[in-house]
Amino acid sequence: CWSDRPGDRRPERQSERSPEVLENTPGAAADRDDVPPCRYDEQHPPTDVSLNAYVTGYANVKKMKGAAYLPPSCVLIEQGLPVPGPPDPEYLIFDTLSYANFHYLERKQTPPFEATFLSFDFAPVKATMVLEQTGTMRIDSRMKIRLSDFTTITDTYVRAPLVLHVLDLEVNGTPLDVGSGCRTETSLTSEDPDPANFPGDHLVLYGRGEQIIGLPATGYLLLSGGALSGEATIPAFTGCGSDGEDLDRLLTASVSGPGNYIKQVQGQTCAIAAPVFPSPENEGQCTEDLQPYEIPVAER
Repeated sequence: CWSDRPGDRRPERQSERSPEVLENTPGAAADRDDVPPCRYDEQHPPTDVSLNAYVTGYANVKKMKGAAYLPPSCVLIEQGLPVPGPPDPEYLIFDTLSYANFHYLERKQTPPFEATFLSFDFAPVKATMVLEQTGTMRIDSRMKIRLSDFTTITDTYVRAPLVLHVLDLEVNGTPLDVGSGCRTETSLTSEDPDPANFPGDHLVLYGRGEQIIGLPATGYLLLSGGALSGEATIPAFTGCGSDGEDLDRLLTASVSGPGNYIKQVQGQTCAIAAPVFPSPENEGQCTEDLQPYEIPVAER
C-alpha cells in the first residue's frame, strides 16, 4: 500500500513502462515519457491567467563537494496583472506579482530525486529526496522600459518555502532506515534582498531578462522561462532514524550549512486560456492536452 510519506508513491510518469530515476544528463532534454504530467484538472481548475511550466536544474551540496540533479518538475502558475511601479525619469516601471506551486501526485512537491556524494571525502552516500513546499511560491517581477530606446529589463525574484525530505539513505552500500519523517527543521533559506517585507525562512532565486526592440528576449522572463539562481543554507535535520537510531546528527554534519549554489532552468510556459500549439509558423508552447511543450535542460 502507499503511505503518506512525501514522495513515497509510485512515480507518476506519462508512459506505462517501469519508472526509473532520471539520470544526470546535462545538455539533453528528458524524454516526455520520463517527466511527470503537468496539467490542470478538476482538483486544480485553470483560470484565465493560469500557466504551467517545467523546471529542472542542479543544487550544490557544498559540504559534499557535489551537486544533486533535480529532474523536471511541474509548476502551476497564476500570473498576476502588472501595476505601475515607482516613478522614474528614465524608465516606465511595472510590477507584477504571481503565485506558483509544484504539482506532483496532487502534492506541492518535486518528484523524488537521487544524489550520490562522498561523505567526509571517503564514504559514498546515496540519498533519495524530495523538496516540499510549506507555503505558496511568490514571484515578484519588475519590468523597466527605458524611455530612450524602449529596451525592456525585467528583474524577477522567486521566493519559495521548501523543506528537504530524505526518503531513503545508503551509506557505503548499506541502507539506513531514516523513517518516515526525515526532513530539514525549516525551509531552505537565502539572504533576501528585502528582508523587511519578506521575513521568515524561504529560498530566493533571481533572474534577469532583457529585450531589445526587434530582437528575441534573453535571460529569464516568467512567460518564456530561462535560468534562475541563488544560494541556500540547508538547515539541520530532524526526525531521521528509527528503532532508536538517531541519524539527525549524521545528516546535519554531512549536509547542513550555508553556501549551496542553486541553478534552476524554467521552460516556456503554456498559457491555458490562449494556448499556442506547434505549427510551421510557431514554436509550440502547449501540447494538445495543454501541458508545457518545452522540457527544459538543466545547466550547471
